[in-house]
Formats: sequence, structure tokens, C-alpha cells
Amino acid sequence: AAWQTIYMDLMTIVMVFFVILWSINQGKDVGVSETVGDVVARTINLPGDVLFSPGKTDLRKSGKEVFKTLFQDDSGEILNFETGGLVKRLLVIHGHTDSTGSKNKNFQLGYSRAFSAYQEILKYSSKTADHIVLCTHADNSPDQEVPKFSGRLSKIQREAIRNASAKNRRITIEDKLVNAFQAED
Repeated sequence: AAWQTIYMDLMTIVMVFFVILWSINQGKDVGVSETVGDVVARTINLPGDVLFSPGKTDLRKSGKEVFKTLFQDDSGEILNFETGGLVKRLLVIHGHTDSTGSKNKNFQLGYSRAFSAYQEILKYSSKTADHIVLCTHADNSPDQEVPKFSGRLSKIQREAIRNASAKNRRITIEDKLVNAFQAED
């Protein structure tokens, strides 16, 4: 009877092991597409209200200072894309908008803001152009869901909507490493 208990414990441990292996595979990051991104090394969320005036695509002076702080580097290491050939390094710039306005205009606004960020990063390295991917999101991937209120809004409800919308207006920059040797199907 003792061996049965030990056997059941062993089988339980083996099952737990396989469940853990299965759950690790479920969270695999496949990137934007099959050709863009295996591993995200770093992600930076930059608030749109600091970078841009409302509805505008030109960077504010404060936005240019943010990019200068992030990318100005006398050593040349921050925007160094030499990886030894085994992986390729990409910067994926996502332009996000809130849900205010039409979807089509928000797609264009998100893209234009991502393009402005790209142009600002180009000032710090001429090699960057071959390593940038631009994406636009028209409130399709909000950082914070905007609460839905109906009827007359209180001051607190208006402030909650304003704060949630402000978090959704942003530029996200992902530093991705892509496997240079993609497996053939």
C-alpha cells in the first residue's frame, strides 16, 4: 500500500511538470508579425501629452527634450545595432490615440506621431532608418480602459475619463531582438 502512495505522488509531480511546460509555451511572444520580433528587450511608454499638443503631430519642445534624454549618447551604445549576426535589433515605435474622434483620423494621427518620433530618433543615429518599424493604434490597445458613463457626469467622472484618455495617448517604443535565422516551414 505504501508503494501506491509513492507512485501516485510521482505521477502527480510528473503531471505538474508537464502543466508548467505547457503554460510556459502559452505565453510565447510572437511579436507584431512572424518577421518582427522574437524577444522584447525593453519597452518605453512616453505620455503623448508631454510629447505633443492635443491633436497635433509635431513634437513639443518638452517632447524633443525627452528624446534627447533617451537617445543622445556620445559612446554610440544606445543606438548601436551591431549584434553579431545571430539576431537583428529593431525599434518598434507605436503611435497610440484615445477614442475621441473618428477611427480613420485616429489611425492617421497615431501614425503621424510615430513618424515624428522616428524623425526625432534619426537625429541621434544615421543607422537607425534600417532598424525601425512604425505601428499605429487608434484606441485598439488602450493602456487603460476609459470608463463608460451615461447620463449627466459628475466632476469626478469627467476627471476619470480625462485621466484614462490621457494614458491612452502615448508613444510606445519597443526594443526587439529578432532571430536572424528564421526556421523554414
